[in-house]
Amino acid sequence: MNCIRPMLVAFVCAATAAVAATPVNNAPKQSGEAVYDAHCAKCHSGGFGGFFTRAPKVGKRKAWKSLLPKGVDTLTANTLAGAGDMAPRGECAACTDEEIRSAVEYMVEKSQ
Repeated sequence: MNCIRPMLVAFVCAATAAVAATPVNNAPKQSGEAVYDAHCAKCHSGGFGGFFTRAPKVGKRKAWKSLLPKGVDTLTANTLAGAGDMAPRGECAACTDEEIRSAVEYMVEKSQ
C-alpha cells in the first residue's frame, strides 16, 4: 500500500505534464477571402503566376465552366492533393483543410 501512493502521484504528475505540453491551436481561422488573397490570388487572379500554371481566373465564368460542375468537395480534394500545375494545398502548408475549403468556396462563389 505504501508504494501505491508514490506511483499514483508520479502518474498524475506525468499526465498533467503531458496535457500541459500539448500544443493548442487557438489561431483564428482565416476566411476564404483572406486565404485567397494571401495564397491563391498569385495564380488565380490572372497574373504572372496564372499564366504559367493556366489557373482559371476567379470571376471569369468561362474559365470555370468545366470546373464548377465538379462541386466544392471535388475541387477541395483536388486542391489538397494538387491538380495539374497546382502544388498540393495550393502551396499553403499552414492552411487547415477547412481554410482551403473556404478559399475554394470563395473562388467558386465569385466565378459562377
